[in-house]
Amino acid sequence: MNILRHEDMDSGCSAQCNGNFESPWSKTVTSYGDEHSYFALELNYNYDVQGYKYGNDFASITIHSRQAIINAQKFLDKSQMQSDSKSLVISSPDGHRIILIDKDIEKDEDPVKCLSLNVYNLKKSTDYYTRLLNMTIIEEESNKNRVRLSYNNLTTNERSKYNFRLDNQCQLELIENKHPIDRGTGYGRAAFSCPVKDIDIIQNRIEKDGQKILISKMKLGRFLDFNKNTVVILSDPDEHEICFVGEENYSVSCEIDSNAEDKCRKGLRQASKNPDKYEIGEDKSTKCEKNY
Repeated sequence: MNILRHEDMDSGCSAQCNGNFESPWSKTVTSYGDEHSYFALELNYNYDVQGYKYGNDFASITIHSRQAIINAQKFLDKSQMQSDSKSLVISSPDGHRIILIDKDIEKDEDPVKCLSLNVYNLKKSTDYYTRLLNMTIIEEESNKNRVRLSYNNLTTNERSKYNFRLDNQCQLELIENKHPIDRGTGYGRAAFSCPVKDIDIIQNRIEKDGQKILISKMKLGRFLDFNKNTVVILSDPDEHEICFVGEENYSVSCEIDSNAEDKCRKGLRQASKNPDKYEIGEDKSTKCEKNY
């Protein structure tokens, strides 16, 4: 993957992009290509957090890449890998599970194929994503224990008005876990772009159904930023977070920064100003309870 953008922030995000922490933080966006056409990972680093408690919310991310398998076998310890004839399962430094499939892809095809999340009640979660968020079930990839979802399964090179790819998108997979979902403090969120006008429609539908909205519609950006993004952050039945961002402005803010890698390296050299502010597994809510 390549680093597309890197930003350092002086304080916590008003939309909790860095989790429930009041800390200087950075975000590093990585992908196999530009965000108009490829799935992107946003890696968040809180400078004042010693570590996280990880839950059972995240299942895996699936990538089709023979080169990634070659790299993993070359650079990773074998104790960090599980393999069979078609795939290699590795773990990130924080323990996130990555499934590498030994398969070639077509030119301009996104290697990232699926983001998998654990859910407690598959039927309830599937209803939420299909009925309320209008996602479509991919029947041939689903069974009684897991459901694959997508916003578009076309193969026609279709694009949105602001040039975001609509075909062959990374799929969202829900896997029934049979145990209540504990997200810990090191959780993330899934994000989708859409026209700004759809954000009001989504928020109204969620409110009408009595579902949880974590962050109501708001403008997100720096104080003097004239290209603020419109977002709404939802919380599904297992409290997985889903962000919808208006594509009109995001199509500009997601442009590749040619200096991103240098900015990232500089950020990694930045020392925490308050390394003991949050102990491992602690966030703003648990810190308040502890002090109380």
